[in-house]
Amino acid sequence: MRRHELLWVLPVGAIGSALELALLAYARVPFDIALAIVVAASIGLGVWAWRRDPGLPARSAPPGAATWRMLAVPLVLAVLIGAIALLPMFRGGFVTVIGNGSDAHLAVGTAQFLQHNRPGGVDPGEAVDRVPLVWRSKPPIYLSFGAVARVAGMEPYAVIATLSAALVALAALGFWLLARELLGAGPWGAAAAMGLVGLNRIELFTAIHPYFNQTWGYVTTPFAIVLAWHVVRRRTLGGVMLFAAFIGVLAFAYPLALPVPLLSAIVFAGFERRRRGLSLLRIPRLRSKRQLLWIVPLFLLLIVPLRGVLEKTAASGRVLAPGYSLANWGGDLNHFFPERFFLGVDDAGGAAIAVPLIALGLMLALRRASREVRWGLGAVVIFGVLCALYFRPREFGWYFHFKALAFVGPLVVTMAAVGLSKLRWRWAGVVALVVLIGITRNGAAHEIGSTFDQLPKSLLELKELDKRLPPSASIRLDMPPEGAMLWAGNMLSGQPLCSQRPLLNTSYPHVPISRAADYVLVDDDWRKPFDAIGPPVEKLDRYELYRLKPNLPGGDRCSRKMTLTIKKLYAGGTNVEP
Repeated sequence: MRRHELLWVLPVGAIGSALELALLAYARVPFDIALAIVVAASIGLGVWAWRRDPGLPARSAPPGAATWRMLAVPLVLAVLIGAIALLPMFRGGFVTVIGNGSDAHLAVGTAQFLQHNRPGGVDPGEAVDRVPLVWRSKPPIYLSFGAVARVAGMEPYAVIATLSAALVALAALGFWLLARELLGAGPWGAAAAMGLVGLNRIELFTAIHPYFNQTWGYVTTPFAIVLAWHVVRRRTLGGVMLFAAFIGVLAFAYPLALPVPLLSAIVFAGFERRRRGLSLLRIPRLRSKRQLLWIVPLFLLLIVPLRGVLEKTAASGRVLAPGYSLANWGGDLNHFFPERFFLGVDDAGGAAIAVPLIALGLMLALRRASREVRWGLGAVVIFGVLCALYFRPREFGWYFHFKALAFVGPLVVTMAAVGLSKLRWRWAGVVALVVLIGITRNGAAHEIGSTFDQLPKSLLELKELDKRLPPSASIRLDMPPEGAMLWAGNMLSGQPLCSQRPLLNTSYPHVPISRAADYVLVDDDWRKPFDAIGPPVEKLDRYELYRLKPNLPGGDRCSRKMTLTIKKLYAGGTNVEP
């Protein structure tokens, strides 16, 4: 893999820093000290590595290593893909959170919480006062998120869009490497595959709305498949460590995506063991008892996120039962996405042209690939088809339908692009790829054109109001119980908050229910509350702050502490808050 060494630097750095910060955080090292250790150690190791084997590519790179001219193409494409994902923010003209993914406020709040607290702690002074119970496995990626914000000198809400765009660009680099390493694509065939994946409507939807956990899972998937292929063929310590690192972050960030790279890895390993005349099944064993000296401490440090992975896997495994209700697994989706979206096709007319081309390219790529790659990647395609057929007819099945195809679709598109690039008539392959890129571009344009900010300036203005009010001033939020209330709670985290109608029937923590408070914050689309007195104390762009009558019924139950909707993950589980 050293021939494309430069393309591995940023992805390996992202994965390494997330795991390093997690290990230090679970060892109870304060966040800022942990960040300083990671940065200093990374610089030191980088200098040592450069002095030991200077150059990019390094002097020890194998013959035929990629030239700078060749590597410039995927690097420039990655920058363009990241910039395209940021177009909704550029259009708005200010730094904010874009899209309508309802988890974004939790993602921002969790990163902010981990900048000041350990993963298992509780801090009512923060907008999100603990790592959400259903995200118990995810602190590694949110520690990394918080570190990016700290290094940038900005608040987490101001970096999430750019960070998500960077992640989707790194994922596109992973598919370029997959096309080159496993499918034998030429540089321009791999570039076409990268462009198609980078403009894929569903992948842009995932990044820009932003589904942050899923985006991290998407980034790790292509790199894990490439690493699995090389580790099976030439098992080096470094290769095994890299594969374990990428799979580890994937498991922590998004356990639902684990079957995709693991399925390929199992097939690759099966063919390799058969080629060597070994049994297909092998029970892993310790080579030496000395390995326990690092395995046991590592397991103990990561036992909490590992427990979260097992809980999430066990909970999602129950959905395979035919009679199991999926009503609680809808997430913030409320419909099925057409299957063509996952191939980057926006409308039915474009599908009539694109789907046959993709099918032809897929068939050619699999036919010309080695037997191991053909079955390893083909198994993932079959897995995606079976998931679509199983969940499509089921009520509320859109969540798992979306998640499965969002990971399989880019792999199908990558293989199709490689297959078309290898057509016997070069001009036909070029025409087919240009047509596919044009159709995919239309889907990307529609997704970007319908995406706007979810944290407008009117809500950001509440941060200044939070600074002006005394910390003990309680505020009742009179606004629609949806995204605006969630973000208002984040912006006003320094005050005790409440609402008469908080956001219920979700897994999100919400503000307490109370009528009485010192003040009431009113959306200007609503009338002045009848229990408010006098003129507005503060008139903002969209909101007005009034004083409330004293001694309202029920008493002031506002609090900086959030009310948990989910207190345990499964029947018989431990209540995190009795």
